[in-house]
Amino acid sequence: MKNSKAILSLAVASALIVSAPMISFADNGKGNDDKVKEPVKQERIKEEKIKLTEETEVKEEKIKTNEEGKVKEKDIAWKEAKHKLEAEKDIVELQKDELEVQKDELEKQYEEAEESGDVELAEQIKAQLQEVEAQRLELKAEMKGLLLQMKEVTKNRYSIEELEELQNIGEELAEVDEEVTVIPVENIVVKNKDIKFDTPPVIKQGRTLIPVRALTQGFGAVLEWVPEEQKVTITKGDVEIILHIDSNMALVNGQEVQIEVPSALYSNRTYVPLRFIIENLGLEIDYDNETDTIEIDEETDEDEEAEDTDEEITEDNNQDDEEDTDDVEDTSSDDEAASEDDTNAEDDITEEIDDTAEETVTQE
Repeated sequence: MKNSKAILSLAVASALIVSAPMISFADNGKGNDDKVKEPVKQERIKEEKIKLTEETEVKEEKIKTNEEGKVKEKDIAWKEAKHKLEAEKDIVELQKDELEVQKDELEKQYEEAEESGDVELAEQIKAQLQEVEAQRLELKAEMKGLLLQMKEVTKNRYSIEELEELQNIGEELAEVDEEVTVIPVENIVVKNKDIKFDTPPVIKQGRTLIPVRALTQGFGAVLEWVPEEQKVTITKGDVEIILHIDSNMALVNGQEVQIEVPSALYSNRTYVPLRFIIENLGLEIDYDNETDTIEIDEETDEDEEAEDTDEEITEDNNQDDEEDTDDVEDTSSDDEAASEDDTNAEDDITEEIDDTAEETVTQE
């Protein structure tokens, strides 16, 4: 019996001795697995972070691309709308000019018929004049509508934030200089050019001042500013204009020229007299008092040739254009000048015809 217990104890002890290394080995194996799995886990986390970053960058790039695409699409739509209105206005203006030439010719014929005593012919010509004048007034009203649309399109060029910023700057300018009156940016329409103001144009002492950089860059002129001398130089083709801040003297191709309102610094921008710059750069300017719109355009060689050819016929029209240009500089006489353009005539006969035509249009 004792021998059996001894044998059993010996067997249990042997089993414990044999199993101990195996348990230890199993524990060691589990610890090694944990050490191996830890780097793998960290690597996966790193990969997930990289993947997430890449996905975020892709999403941000898509958003940026979409925003740029929207801006570009809006810009294209704006230009198309602007060019379409400009083309329509050109056609209407050409038709109006042709009617004015026709009107001048009929007036001469009417005078000749009156002088010759041909009453019947004079009455026929008078009826034709009334019809032509009625058509001219209709085209004039159509041009006004197109010009208002062009102003709206010009305003749409700016975002709501930009318009608010322009308004804030305008209020600051008015506080700095009480003589300054701010002009809405849409009141300046530049034909066939993409011009955008970051500070609003103003009127001072009856003269329009405009931020020089936007205008010169829009028309391809080179602008140089020397802060030490408070001097701005504008160069376009063979024309060089030099102005000094707060000086009534300017240099045009080296020759001194006096200007009524000097250049000024507003909101860290150089403002220059609009009419002075426009005339010396060879550009055209027209003012419409009914819509308070200043139109700026480049004068072409074809326009100059047409003016020379029709010099006698368009002499009175050229005088009207000069009055319109003066209106840009002196807004107080806008209504008076416009009234003179529309109602003045060479003699009592033309006045009678114009009045009759206007009544006919009003009735229609």
